[in-house]
Amino acid sequence: MAEYVDTFESEVLCECIEVVKDVQDGSLILGFAIGGGIDQDASKNPFVPNDPGIFVSRVIKDGPAERAGLKVGDKILQVNGYDVTMATQKQAKKRLIKNQRIVRLKVTRPSLINAEFLEENEPNDQYRQQEYI
Repeated sequence: MAEYVDTFESEVLCECIEVVKDVQDGSLILGFAIGGGIDQDASKNPFVPNDPGIFVSRVIKDGPAERAGLKVGDKILQVNGYDVTMATQKQAKKRLIKNQRIVRLKVTRPSLINAEFLEENEPNDQYRQQEYI
């Protein structure tokens, strides 16, 4: 279910995704890689040029993130309630890899933004590096 969330940047339509980590070789894994962050060169962001946010850069097929509905290009706004819109990649990774089985993410993606745009305009109608975690 989509909802609005206030971030440091603005109010955006987002989706809540709950990822249950898999255990692999004794470690908990989420099954996706992140890129971006305020410490990276935002002009090289392949998803939204000049956006310094944290983005999902890869998703392992049939992994926990894919099963939960996470998609390549999703922008991560929150990790377990913590705002990561102004985080470095290391800070975001630290929040994601905590030793807990369930990770709750708030993400936004172009399809949510486009859906919001269509809804508002239809009258009478209701980076440098990536790391797997």
